[in-house]
Amino acid sequence: MSIPSVFRTDAGFPAREVEARIRQTLDAQARAQAVLRPRVASACDPEIDSLVVVEVICVIEEILGVSISPAFTPSGGYDDVETCVTALLAEARAVWVNYVKEKQHHDR
Repeated sequence: MSIPSVFRTDAGFPAREVEARIRQTLDAQARAQAVLRPRVASACDPEIDSLVVVEVICVIEEILGVSISPAFTPSGGYDDVETCVTALLAEARAVWVNYVKEKQHHDR
């Protein structure tokens, strides 16, 4: 939690902005993966692997100024974008709410 957030903590969780950054990062990673690994994915491969999820978590941490544990992520990643976005957004919101509560308690 050492990185300051680019968002005001008294303005509520910036859901739209965080979701947009998650989607932008997933899109960029998908384009990069298509160049790095130009192959047909098998039905067993997740659409979003765990390394991509770590990249997205780093982006969220950077913009919110919080630390998010990748432990909640299923091993192997996510089967589709919407599931990934929903899970990461929910985790980011939970961490943000906890961060704001701790900050408010500390500022008293």
